[in-house]
Amino acid sequence: MDYVIFDLEWNGCFSKKINAYINEIIEIGAVKLNEDLEFIGKFSCLVRPVICRNLSSSVRELTMLTYDEVSKRGVPFDYGYSKFRKFADGCIIMSWSMSDIETLVANLRFHKKLETIPFMKNYADLQQYCHDMLGLSGTNALGLQAAADLLAIDTEDIPHHRALGDSMITALCMKKLYHRAALETYVQKSSEREFYDRLFFHTYSIEEDSEFIDLEAVFFNCPECGARCNARGELKAKLKGFAAEYECPRCGNSFIGRVSYKRKYDSTVMTKKVIKQVHASGETE
Repeated sequence: MDYVIFDLEWNGCFSKKINAYINEIIEIGAVKLNEDLEFIGKFSCLVRPVICRNLSSSVRELTMLTYDEVSKRGVPFDYGYSKFRKFADGCIIMSWSMSDIETLVANLRFHKKLETIPFMKNYADLQQYCHDMLGLSGTNALGLQAAADLLAIDTEDIPHHRALGDSMITALCMKKLYHRAALETYVQKSSEREFYDRLFFHTYSIEEDSEFIDLEAVFFNCPECGARCNARGELKAKLKGFAAEYECPRCGNSFIGRVSYKRKYDSTVMTKKVIKQVHASGETE
């Protein structure tokens, strides 16, 4: 199966039609690779904006595009999308982060009343793949140019912040880190409803007792001696979390322990923190 790696450029603006902000697509770019990772095709088109009558200064500076250029040279969204669909149909679709997928769905919803990308059956997020294959830790998003630099990929002659150019750089990063078995684990079945439920699920902070947390199971160990501490009262909601005072039965230190929860699509993440510590000597940190 061939791979299509695509990228979008968009202009953020407010739509009176939907009474909300939307990232309006102004360019679609993509490259196609076969199973041997040989480049076998490319796609590029400007898309004529219909929501906004200007491009933001940041978009103009990054892309070097002007509103007059995308208006005159751009094609209607329906036409550009149709041509891209024919180019990518039947391939594994890839992009640098899922923000391009979110933006494409938002534009399909606006222009065509679609809630999914009909031709996309399999999808892989190459930002996450490259982050993991590079052995990076933490949750900070890996930038495309940063990845290219880490992989010693020369991008000087490739247009940056343009859809086709960024697609090419993404493909070069993938080729440098390609491992068939590893990559297959990142390919998601994107024809299923759960894919879009996950895509549009927004992580949120749990600010009151709910079915997703168990406050009675929370405990703190003393930051001084490591002993398990006794709570002086119940954990109470405070500053998007829960807090209580704790005292160490071994060394006598006391502190405020704070616990916060974030609900993700299929998990709950707990974070604990000591926000004030009172030593037995009476000194406060």
